[in-house]
Amino acid sequence: MDGWSLGVAAAAFVTSVISAVFGMAGGMILMGLYAATLPVQVAMVLHGVTQLFANGFRAFLLRERIFTRGLVWYGVGALGSLAFFTWLALVVSRPVMFVLLGGIPLALSLLPKRRAPNFAHPRAALACGALTTSASLLAGISGPLLDVFFVRAELDRFEVIATKALTQTVGHMLKILYFAWLVRGPSLEMNVPPWLYPTLVACAFLGTRAGGRILESLSDAMFRRWTGRLVVALSLLYLWRGVAELGLFAAW
Repeated sequence: MDGWSLGVAAAAFVTSVISAVFGMAGGMILMGLYAATLPVQVAMVLHGVTQLFANGFRAFLLRERIFTRGLVWYGVGALGSLAFFTWLALVVSRPVMFVLLGGIPLALSLLPKRRAPNFAHPRAALACGALTTSASLLAGISGPLLDVFFVRAELDRFEVIATKALTQTVGHMLKILYFAWLVRGPSLEMNVPPWLYPTLVACAFLGTRAGGRILESLSDAMFRRWTGRLVVALSLLYLWRGVAELGLFAAW
């Protein structure tokens, strides 16, 4: 195993632990790492595979805590968004992706909680599916946006993580479908070792198991507080990276 593959596998494990504890943030970190070293489409597919199994396994472990109300409407919104982006056949550049990766969560953190939509309501669930899928296809991640729809939901940390894990599993399936087949481009011809995919799946499995144990030791208040801080810190880092790559600092 070469150094890059070893680093990718280690990152998949660590970020799966983080995602299992906070329900997001791990995916943001992993997307940033992949995007820094790979073409956008390759990064999207690799990230989708890793997160598909990490979220899928987390949803399976917490399947009895999944909040089922609104899931059908979420699916309708997600498929509608996929159809729209397939028609556009859009793949953003890496600097723009970094700006979106940091800017979307940062903007959402400023949204007053009383204005946040509630996933339990059909129209909110429909909007959630459409918007989070759009964010996933543009920036690779949707966890911070997804979290907005659960701020006002009367759920404990296990229900939040279980439900988000299921919806994100669907989201990553659609992302893989979109970037690997629907808008397949020349960047996907980069040689990624085939054995790396099952390695990432194994790392996601082990990381999710380890993170689940840590989650049990957190209180609901601590869970929500540290999730917010971590997302804001990552958002600022990615926004700075994107702006720097666009050369906007030089223009100033």
